[in-house]
Amino acid sequence: MPLDYLGAVFLHKTHTIPYLDELKTYVPPLILALLLKLYTNGSSNTWERKLHGKVYIVTGGTSGIGAALVKELAKNGAQLVLLTSQVSENADSSAKIWITDYINDLREFSGNEMIYAEDCDLSSLYSIRKFATKWLDSKPARRLDGVICLAGESLPIGKLRTNTIDGVEIQMGINYLSHYHLLTLLEPALRVQPPDRDVRVLLTSCVSQNMGEIDTNDLLWSDRSYPSNKPWKVYGTSKLQLNMFAKEFQRRVSKIERPDKQPCGVRINIINPGIVRSPSTRRFLSFGTIWGLILYILMYPIYWLLIKSCEMGMQSFLFAINAPSVYDGPGGLYIKECSIIKEVRKELHDVELQKVLYDNTALLINELEKTSARKRVAEKAKDSSGKDKKKVNKEDSASSKVSQVSANLDKNAVFASAFSDLPGFDPLKNPLGTL
Repeated sequence: MPLDYLGAVFLHKTHTIPYLDELKTYVPPLILALLLKLYTNGSSNTWERKLHGKVYIVTGGTSGIGAALVKELAKNGAQLVLLTSQVSENADSSAKIWITDYINDLREFSGNEMIYAEDCDLSSLYSIRKFATKWLDSKPARRLDGVICLAGESLPIGKLRTNTIDGVEIQMGINYLSHYHLLTLLEPALRVQPPDRDVRVLLTSCVSQNMGEIDTNDLLWSDRSYPSNKPWKVYGTSKLQLNMFAKEFQRRVSKIERPDKQPCGVRINIINPGIVRSPSTRRFLSFGTIWGLILYILMYPIYWLLIKSCEMGMQSFLFAINAPSVYDGPGGLYIKECSIIKEVRKELHDVELQKVLYDNTALLINELEKTSARKRVAEKAKDSSGKDKKKVNKEDSASSKVSQVSANLDKNAVFASAFSDLPGFDPLKNPLGTL
């Protein structure tokens, strides 16, 4: 049949092709759309290595790129520790049920039972410190092959400023400050690993870092007016500062000499996954409203064509985890589309500015933790005072009841004495009116 068809076209030209006009109308646009989709999907990772026995701490591993990545890592045998606030004592039962089901589904999908969730609320510096302290205090010391920081917060246009538990603007708090605090606390666990173990720390950046603004006197956007109509400025600043922190953190970790005189085995790199159809992107594009969500659904075919899926967005992370060239480098590399590229922002080449950022952030965290500790002590004292008041009220209530009973007994005694002259009368056995 194909030969007959091609022979007819060759002998009688194209007018013998059925539906030729329709094919001319629809096929070229479909081919262009396919080529466009292949381009917007970006590059795919081609490197693989065995991950059995390797241990990774992951933030943001329950949605978006994080959910896609942990599936792939779990399938390849990695042991995963997912940090989440949904297992805390204050979490409601529905959140605990959800995270339990999520972990069980991951284990069933991958056939890997070494997947766990641990309590760590990234909006609370105290919660981060508790997790890190628990990890460092483990005996024997726990193996750690990497920390993958995927958690992020992006506010849509028009939304008012939102703060973390410590009072920090939430995009600065989650995207930058929480990961700074987590990694600097876990630094001893990263450096103590054997020299033959390549420890890889991955931080997430974004193209919006090009719109960030660095102010060393207001790193957490505390004094500046929050630009609700341009929230990408704060988001971009948080990503730019995270990138700068990664470079300075790599330098400081590398300078510390190991007791065995071996070279530093820790590599801290920054990943730009591109624009991805993640929940945070959906929230931004839908303006955080129902009508915006309806518009997002109507325009989804366009977004599908122009924006990567989470599975394609994770490819650069897989490249950074698996590629030998990433570990062979000095660290502080910027990776996009499975390639190491050079950054444009001048702040990313300013070593002195990065040192100032690192040191000032440490001071800010110190002050925030002190303030948080004072609040916890005050709340604890208040709760203790409330309990003491309740205890006193209970004791007073009990004393009043005893007094009332005593008074009633006294009244009964007076009543009985009034009838003591009557022969054979017992007020306890003969109620009034039965004489």
